[in-house]
Amino acid sequence: MFDLHTSVGPPNEKIFRGFRPPRPVWVDLSRAYPLGPPRASVPDGLDLGEVVEGRLSMWQMTTTGHWVGWVEFMINKGRGGAKAGQWVSGEALRPRMGEVR
Repeated sequence: MFDLHTSVGPPNEKIFRGFRPPRPVWVDLSRAYPLGPPRASVPDGLDLGEVVEGRLSMWQMTTTGHWVGWVEFMINKGRGGAKAGQWVSGEALRPRMGEVR
């Protein structure tokens, strides 16, 4: 799923690669949403600093040569949460193979 020489992108040079079934990944929300330093403490806000479980359905290369993955994941899972399905930078993804955060 990930190149042996880098942590991002699929293991070949094609600009698109899909997976059925989707592959389990960790999504680093702080890398997916680089917001900068905190502005305030909002206990009931979205926690975009955690690492969450995700399901990677496909890789696509951008026009600038960066890899992005289409991933479904939950934000704030412990508090009801919100399901997200979107393109995420490959740098925010890593394989999830039975490992615990």
